[in-house]
Amino acid sequence: MLEQLREVVSSAKAIVAALDPASLHALDAVSLMDEFTALERIAVAGRTFLAARATDANEWSRRGYRTPEDWLANKTGTNWSQAKNCLDASVKLTELPAVDQALRAGKLSPAQLNEITPALTAENEQRLVKAAASDSARQLRQRCQHERAAQRSGEEELARYQRIHKERSFRSWIDPEGAWRCEAKTTADVGARIDAAIAAEAEKVFKAAHAEGRRDPAAAYRADALVNLIEGGGSTVDTVVVLRADATKIAGGEGMCQTADGADVPVEVVIGEILAGAFVKVVLTDGTDIMKVSHPGRHIPEELRTAVTERDGYRCVRPGCGSIHRLETHHYRIDYGKRGPTAYWNLATLCRHDHRLATNRGHRLDGGPGDWKWIEPP
Repeated sequence: MLEQLREVVSSAKAIVAALDPASLHALDAVSLMDEFTALERIAVAGRTFLAARATDANEWSRRGYRTPEDWLANKTGTNWSQAKNCLDASVKLTELPAVDQALRAGKLSPAQLNEITPALTAENEQRLVKAAASDSARQLRQRCQHERAAQRSGEEELARYQRIHKERSFRSWIDPEGAWRCEAKTTADVGARIDAAIAAEAEKVFKAAHAEGRRDPAAAYRADALVNLIEGGGSTVDTVVVLRADATKIAGGEGMCQTADGADVPVEVVIGEILAGAFVKVVLTDGTDIMKVSHPGRHIPEELRTAVTERDGYRCVRPGCGSIHRLETHHYRIDYGKRGPTAYWNLATLCRHDHRLATNRGHRLDGGPGDWKWIEPP
């Protein structure tokens, strides 16, 4: 087996050594890239299967590493966290047949495996493997956060929230290029307020830039929005923070709720926001039956729009996108131009770019919540 693998590695090295991208047709480059991606996934699968057994040789100790993770990180060129996830997955595989099968079939990328490993259990492995095949990186990260949160008790969640609050921080520095950079850490509910304020101001920045004929990336508009807010130029923007809550938990005053991004927030914090009169939307899971709301016109009632975006996780549902910026509501089952009703069952959330593709370029959104499909034109 070892000699076979060495021959494969030698062949792959020879192919890469002879690779001349400029001489290839663009479609051939796509095909080759697909094969290299498949090769990478198989290589990561093999490394994952072997990691735990390889540490039994105690090479890490003989070479002076403090832990097996340190040794594996150095050997594979990854960081400590990735090495730990690799070892954890290697140990868990005997109890996770769905993950085992997906790895052997080359269906999990290194990033996907690294994301799902900390959340994996025998009960959720099939859900996470399926999600890895369809979710964007951001959606998969959010799903894994939900799975990990579900495994923790209410007391552990509250302790985690309090610890994050205690560790809140902000720092800034000048990078080697000479650019000012910053990094911050705070609780999810405070972060949701910051994100909402930046998003609202960024919309104004975008409209002003568009009117002047300027075109910049969305990230640039958000950076300008942050400056405006700090300097006072955006102090009058209307912001909405969405918090998802179970009505029974609100009534009892205990447990955890979630922000629109899926981060956990204690119920007592949500109640405090309501009592303080903050501009907060609280979506109760047993509230109005939105399925019964319909409207004959193109205008979408705010109640219905909130229900649709809540269902879709406040992000574009097109597989592989997951954008949270410039979201629009799309009539996906029956087009509005064909008298499609403005009803819950006929609406989906798309970013502005994908909405235009679906409306004007022949792309089509199909499936439904939890099973979205994006069909490109012939």
